[in-house]
Amino acid sequence: MSLPLDRQTISQVSATRVKPINHFAFAGLFSCLSLTRGILLSVLPLRALELLGDAQSVSVLFFAVSIIGIVTALTQHLMIRLLGSYHTYLLAVYSMALCAPLMAMDNVGGLLLGMVLHYFAVAALEVVSSLYVMHCIKRRELTKFEPIRVFAVVIPLTIGPVLGVYLSTRISDLTPFIITAMAALLSFVYFRALGLHHIRLLESRNQSGNPITLIKRYAAQPRLRLAWGLALARSSWWVTFIIYTPIFLHNAGIDDLVGAAVVSIGTAWTLTVPLWGWLGRVKGLRFLLTLGYTCAGLLTGVVFLFAGDAYLMAGLLVVAALGATILDGAGNVLFFRAVRPLERGEMTGIFLTYRDIGQLAPPGLFAVMLKFLALPTVFIAAAVWMLAGAGLSRHIPKRM
Repeated sequence: MSLPLDRQTISQVSATRVKPINHFAFAGLFSCLSLTRGILLSVLPLRALELLGDAQSVSVLFFAVSIIGIVTALTQHLMIRLLGSYHTYLLAVYSMALCAPLMAMDNVGGLLLGMVLHYFAVAALEVVSSLYVMHCIKRRELTKFEPIRVFAVVIPLTIGPVLGVYLSTRISDLTPFIITAMAALLSFVYFRALGLHHIRLLESRNQSGNPITLIKRYAAQPRLRLAWGLALARSSWWVTFIIYTPIFLHNAGIDDLVGAAVVSIGTAWTLTVPLWGWLGRVKGLRFLLTLGYTCAGLLTGVVFLFAGDAYLMAGLLVVAALGATILDGAGNVLFFRAVRPLERGEMTGIFLTYRDIGQLAPPGLFAVMLKFLALPTVFIAAAVWMLAGAGLSRHIPKRM
């Protein structure tokens, strides 16, 4: 394993990088990675509902499996230190390809094991790809690159939910899982085509692998705490929207394809991300994020008031998704700008736990809530934490 770099060599490493990577070509890698998740977004909740029988059991399943993602993210720096970024990426690709046939099995055991591998692969791929973003994209170019990256990610997330359910119900149950495996392998081919396997990432001088120590160091930095809290609120809203919208419409007697279409239409708003990225550069990230969290929070609260009309509620959720989409104009810029170069490996893993906790917290909370309350109450909870995000946005430095 190569020796860690000290601060005096940071500029030397930056100067000896491979030739600059085109932003649009680089963003294409994230489209491949997004397809591995997008095609299964609505398939997995519906498959879990089919095998388990009720929304509460589905919540428990997603809660349990999300713990794997958190552990993976917190220990990812150790895996990268041991295997290197390239081989960590390769291991994640193999895990993603293997999880597909497991989740396609018609039993709870196969689904559970497949989801564990799926969550591990997603966490590992996101940590490694984020490290390459921070290494290959200059800090002053992040506000331009992030909207492009998010735009590339959203295309599979937009067509994936409805396409996955359509293929599953009209063609074969196996088809979405086959596409997931193929997309994972394609991402590896694309990774090598970009020449990323030749790039040496900065390594930390801190050899401590204790996650508790790293979490304390992360929590001691206010800007990192702020970036994590805002990302958590955003992620939790999308998790609620993706998991519980199809379940609610299914329970209301509406065709599963309609529920998947609502998720796809809601995520399709993210095609407007370049506009929100421009607004963020003109008005600042504080204005952009305050606007997004406020709109999403208020509209999601209104959704609950019309729970008696499933079609109207679905339409309101689609509009609320526009507010959540505004947030994607900033992407993860707050974290990318705040993290110190020599702490990227450790801090990136901790930051990305927002996604896993965002997948864990709502199902865990709703598993308890749904024992006593009706399903539409999940959207009240989602409204509350989005409005909390609007309050947190006031702490973003004005210069950003």
